[in-house]
Order: sequence, then structure tokens, then C-alpha cells
Amino acid sequence: MSEILLVRHGETSWNAAGRVQGWAPVGLNAAGRRQARRLARHLTAEHEDGNVTLVTSDLARARETAAPIAAAFDVEPTTDSRLRERDFGRYQGLDSTDLFDRFPELDLLAEGSDAATYTPDSGESWISVRDRVLAAVADLRERARSDDCTVIAVTHHNPIRLAFGRLRDLDLTTALTRHSFENGSITRIRDGRIDLAGHVPSPSDSG
Repeated sequence: MSEILLVRHGETSWNAAGRVQGWAPVGLNAAGRRQARRLARHLTAEHEDGNVTLVTSDLARARETAAPIAAAFDVEPTTDSRLRERDFGRYQGLDSTDLFDRFPELDLLAEGSDAATYTPDSGESWISVRDRVLAAVADLRERARSDDCTVIAVTHHNPIRLAFGRLRDLDLTTALTRHSFENGSITRIRDGRIDLAGHVPSPSDSG
């Protein structure tokens, strides 16, 4: 059996404010740090044998979420830049509330939209993001099989959506618009199938 746990990083001040983060070096806020500690306690309780490998996106908010998990399991995390959020280029830092009204070129659901292939200035297209994320997840699956361990991967909202979508046979637009995964949530892939989606450990899990 192979098992991968896709963990969304804890909350940041930009998450709370509804700003587009992309590759911005934004750390966790107080709520996000609590979520990270809760994840660490939940994951160690679920995997008492400690047979895990920890991989994280190299962006600050993911590495900060991974830190207490690494400490709890006494493992050294490795980073994989392919697990990063989309690089939104010039849209990074903007308020997401009315983003599509202001910039319809980003709206995947607009009639006749080519938002999936659109590449922002200094950014990347959704197609490029999908390709790198799915390549990373394929490598994680192989690592889980070859090392006979659970792989915990701390990543971001849209990479989790894209991995979920591929395994549920969803097209890119549906994957990115129909499902949401909260900060501090866990999505589990067992033997190439999603068997837990967006689970948020409760405060009672944290001891």
C-alpha cells in the first residue's frame, strides 16, 4: 500500500485578508501556527510507528507548517519547488474579492475563456502549474511505494485541487473551481485513490 498525505499550509495574514499569495514570502499568522501544531499532533497520533517521509514546498508558509511536523516525527524535511502555489506574477498581492471583475483574463468560468493557458507577466499558466504538480505527485507516489512509508507533503491550495482533480478524473477548470481545501487540512491518497479529502483536525485532536 502506498499513502500520501497532502497537507495545506496553515493560515497567513494574506489568507485572512483574501489577498493573492502566489510565491510571496508570507509566513503563518497566529491561527496558522496553531493549525501547524495541531497537524503535527494529529499526524503523529495517526502514525505512531513514525515511518514517514516529509516533503514540503519551499515557500515560507509551507516550510513553517512543516517545521512542527518535522520536530514531532524527528525527521528532516526535504523541499520540492514543484509543490509551490501558482506564480500569479503581476497579480500577486491583489485583493481576490473582485479579481475576476477587474481582470477577466483570469476567469476560468468566463464564456470562451482561455484562462487555463494564459500566462501572467512574470507568472505561469495553469497548464504549467498542473504539469509540475502532477509530476511531483507521481514522484511522491513512487517514493511511498519504494520506501514503504507514508509521505507527508506540505503544499498549497491549488496544487491539492489539481492532484485531487487528476485522481477524480476532473478537467482542469472543474478541479480548480468546484472543490476547496481549508488551511491546515489533510487530503489522503491511498494506492492512487483519494480516500480522505480536506480533513481538518479538530482541537480535540491536538491534546
